[in-house]
Amino acid sequence: MSDDRLPIGWIGLVHDLRLALHSAHPTAAITEMTADRGWLHVDVDDSQLGPAQRYQLGRLVQGFVTQSLHTCGCCGSGHGRDRGTSRVVTCDGCEKEAICDA
Repeated sequence: MSDDRLPIGWIGLVHDLRLALHSAHPTAAITEMTADRGWLHVDVDDSQLGPAQRYQLGRLVQGFVTQSLHTCGCCGSGHGRDRGTSRVVTCDGCEKEAICDA
């Protein structure tokens, strides 16, 4: 991606991240969420959490970041892969059809 817009295909991923974060750490707040170099970047204000909770929060967020590495930015399928220098994650079908500006 050439800017920080989140791909349309990540709507489900972002929704699930927000639900999981709110459920596990209701005092933590996402301060920034961007797409850069083909994966999800999430900054969270964890200032009200203790060390163990911060560790758990980091693991939770990292799981979603890792999931973004194979989530198609167009259709949201879990079969996406990095497409080279553009660093856009798309599945083979969306790449072939060129139907999305992820």
